[in-house]
Amino acid sequence: MASRNETRVAVFFGGRSPEHDVSVITGLQALKALDQQRFAAFPVYIDPRGRWFVGAALGERRSYLPDARVARELTEVSLALGEPGRGLLLPKRSGFFARRPPIEFDVALLAFHGVGGEDGQMQGLFETANLPYTGMRTLASAVLMDKAATKRLLASLGIPLLPYRVITRGAGGLPSADSLRDLLGDIGFPCIVKPAHLGSSIGVGKADTIEEVRALLPMIFRLDRQAIVEPFVANLVEYNLAVMQAEGGVRTSAIERPKRAEDLLDFRQKYLSGGSDKGGVKGEGTASQGMLSLTRDINPPLPAGLEEKLRRWAMAAFLAVDGSGAPRVDFYCNAATGETWLNEINPIPGSFGYFLWEAAEPPLGFTALLTRLVGEALALHRAAQLPDDPVPPEARLLRRP
Repeated sequence: MASRNETRVAVFFGGRSPEHDVSVITGLQALKALDQQRFAAFPVYIDPRGRWFVGAALGERRSYLPDARVARELTEVSLALGEPGRGLLLPKRSGFFARRPPIEFDVALLAFHGVGGEDGQMQGLFETANLPYTGMRTLASAVLMDKAATKRLLASLGIPLLPYRVITRGAGGLPSADSLRDLLGDIGFPCIVKPAHLGSSIGVGKADTIEEVRALLPMIFRLDRQAIVEPFVANLVEYNLAVMQAEGGVRTSAIERPKRAEDLLDFRQKYLSGGSDKGGVKGEGTASQGMLSLTRDINPPLPAGLEEKLRRWAMAAFLAVDGSGAPRVDFYCNAATGETWLNEINPIPGSFGYFLWEAAEPPLGFTALLTRLVGEALALHRAAQLPDDPVPPEARLLRRP
């Protein structure tokens, strides 16, 4: 049992999300990389059914997904909401008289990806419980995990964005080809069809006809209530960089240019390509290639003026949502024409984007990155506290004792 002089960090991951498995990898990486001298860290796993578990076995990748043997070593818990500033996980009863003591923590390190964890839902829960948590705040998380809402927010900032249309799942089945043709208007073909609220390139497809757009919708609508359609970018090159608050202002990370063998970087290319370490965890000081060894160029040579634009646009987008955490901002570029567009912003990037910060100037290692995120979580929580009785005298309608 850790001393209460240590900061206890509960690392939350998993969840009811199509990106559950990717979240587990990110969570395990963070668990291993946290500074063991400063923090007492432990995993809190949320399974695909939404149940919360704690247990030492959850710190090892071989335990996932937990089978019956591993499950016997775990304790199902729930979050207490009535202890502001003091995280308590309450074990559920396992017998008539059995009741294990609560598990305390000081700050939640959120390693979720996708719906139910990265999209404001977990952030709102921790706001309700009045507990410190890492990353983007509730509103920013919700907006940035909605690709259409992100475009609407950033449209006034002068940041170039691809045109788009949104297709919403209806009760009457798939929209007809004619209605889709009217909706898409001048988007043109080929086009990209993708879920509006998911990441990790899950559900993304390329369509050359209205019929192909329609054929992609059932898969997307199983995971999301909305699809977003954008023009296909020819000669596609992707550039990604991360952003964070730092002393003296906002700083940006190194820039990555993911390598790809095809036109579209899909889920399996992103997470199952390259290298022999398929999702192992890492700590400070080891050679890093990012989430599941995706091959990438770090700080590649860029066309004249592009680096300045990418960094300026990324910082503007970050500030527009009163940014916190270390989100990754992704851009598309047509290498032949030089046209560039902001594609999306990831509130909690895979592996926390540590490889981008390790290659930044000055470099910031994974352990130091997580220490910053935890420190920021505690500072934001302190700044958000209200008086014990937040009702000002002029608004009081009830007698105080």
